[in-house]
Amino acid sequence: MATKQLFQILLKNRDGIKQGVTKVQDIVTEYLTSTGARAISPDERFTINKEFSELAPSNVVGDIFGDFQGLQKDAGDVVTDTPFTDKVRQQNPGVELRGDETFGELTEKLGKPKDQGLGSLYPKGKPGKIFDEANSKRDEMAGFMREMRKAGIQNEDVMNTAKITDVAEGKRAATTLARAADMNADTAIKQELLGTLDEDIATNSPRFFQEEFMGYDSMGNLLENITTTVNNGIYDDLIAQGVPEDKVSSIFRYISRIRDNVKYDPKALLRKIADDVEMEDIKYDTTFWDNYIDEILTRIQKPEPRFAQGGLV
Repeated sequence: MATKQLFQILLKNRDGIKQGVTKVQDIVTEYLTSTGARAISPDERFTINKEFSELAPSNVVGDIFGDFQGLQKDAGDVVTDTPFTDKVRQQNPGVELRGDETFGELTEKLGKPKDQGLGSLYPKGKPGKIFDEANSKRDEMAGFMREMRKAGIQNEDVMNTAKITDVAEGKRAATTLARAADMNADTAIKQELLGTLDEDIATNSPRFFQEEFMGYDSMGNLLENITTTVNNGIYDDLIAQGVPEDKVSSIFRYISRIRDNVKYDPKALLRKIADDVEMEDIKYDTTFWDNYIDEILTRIQKPEPRFAQGGLV
């Protein structure tokens, strides 16, 4: 089974895969670097292939298998067996296979593969004990999918999450997607930043935010860091969304001149960036950045002491 880290990396890079910006090699390199592994397993290879075959443009999909052969050698694990090809041979005994076909060649020889629908993953049960267990699981998944849609998760993400047959793993993925929907983290860069913040929230006590300034020397340094994060995040996100780099650079050259005046006020900087982006007729939603700043500012506020207004009157 593919690891949680791999699912997170694929989810984070989904927009880049769809746009053809993120390649197979980028995913594998990030996965090997983050896990310390020397090579990917056949199951992990299959998971990445499936994600690219469903989302990536045709010029990227055409050489998925070829990319993997080279990457396995680069990772120090020269593959001498071909478990995926062996499985295809077993299922299609009359088809001649070399073992090193590209995705396009396999499609020509075998025909376009049918996607595994949810009906096959959660089939209706037959009368008896198995009937009750199978239908219970099917009903649980149907309810799970309804709740994901209520949470604002896009249908494509609902379907992909539902195909994670490990229910606990699927619910964790759905929680991440729901959080992204709540915060309006609709791009890979926003989702990555939200993931970092959520990890801080999950692994630290309130003291980390209220007294330790999230690891910075002072409240001023923390506010300055938030301002810088918002500035750089929007710059990178606009580039990633296809806005010409010279146009983005022109906007932020002007912003840099007033940065010192608002370096302790991330909201003021965000308003200025949003205004300038709109004036350039660029459609870009800054809701996430408002939510991100609010989330941190709320957490760093110390609660008012009990009886702060005095005792009994």
